[in-house]
Amino acid sequence: MKLGKFFRRAVEIGIASDPRGKARIEKMLKKEKDRQAKLTGVEKEIADEERTWNPFPDCRVINGSGEEDVKTFIVGIDMETQEVLLADRLREKGKKIDCVLIHHPEGRALADLEKIMPLQVDLLAGVGVPVNHSEAQLRPRMERVWRAIHADNLFRTERAAELLGFPALCCHTITDNLVWQLVEKDICKKNYDDLGEILTALLSIPEYKYYAKKGNPPIIVNGSRGGRPGKIVATEFTGGTNGPEEFLESQSRAGVGTILSMHVTEKTLEEAKKHNVNMIQCSHMASDAIGMNLLLDRMTKDEPKLETVDVSGFIRVKRK
Repeated sequence: MKLGKFFRRAVEIGIASDPRGKARIEKMLKKEKDRQAKLTGVEKEIADEERTWNPFPDCRVINGSGEEDVKTFIVGIDMETQEVLLADRLREKGKKIDCVLIHHPEGRALADLEKIMPLQVDLLAGVGVPVNHSEAQLRPRMERVWRAIHADNLFRTERAAELLGFPALCCHTITDNLVWQLVEKDICKKNYDDLGEILTALLSIPEYKYYAKKGNPPIIVNGSRGGRPGKIVATEFTGGTNGPEEFLESQSRAGVGTILSMHVTEKTLEEAKKHNVNMIQCSHMASDAIGMNLLLDRMTKDEPKLETVDVSGFIRVKRK
């Protein structure tokens, strides 16, 4: 498969599982295309044309023309210069590696991370939080994230891949959408007598079971095993990064009883305690691995011979 075709297909898969819905995404893309058509001068030169067809600013090809043939991917959750060097060392030892597939964004995909965060407004709207509330709460958090990332050395991994001759791409929100969709369907939509039963249900998912054996299981960070869950949501699985702590009060007022999350900050935990919202931290790396596996499962329908070399927190689990 060509690299460009792989990525375009990944974007299609991400759209199909996005909380915003396909119609809203198409409207957003058209609006951006119309905006860019009016640009002139230097603004036109620096405009990101990819935003007219790819609604995931934190997902993109960070090295490569798109014409490269790719079949064997080295896949990891965090892939930085050391992982690219590992790929090069494995290649020297005879391992065929065509491309670096990364979950967490690097390069331009990381520079644009805050631009995906408005997805969280649609996510919360789905559980009953008014969009005007979540938009107002989210804006300061987006600005903080942007300022922090703006000061980072963003392009090390991209440059390492370029120098060592590896095509590379990031699939962040695309795969976060997939794991969000799975957890919503297979966990949140079912009935449980207590939080302990939710932990048991999570451990029926192979990646969570694997990480539990490694000492990194899903854990209750607020609430008790015997506590009743109430309304269960997975509102902290996609949308770039953690939303503002104020989201906890808004969700509590919307009737949310238990939030499933990839990871919980201390400030978020304080708000959860204040507003009596149960929180289960589902293991960050395991959750990311689920999303990447779901993407690769779909890709193997188009390319059955696709292969992976698993590193940096990723384990390949194949589903039918």
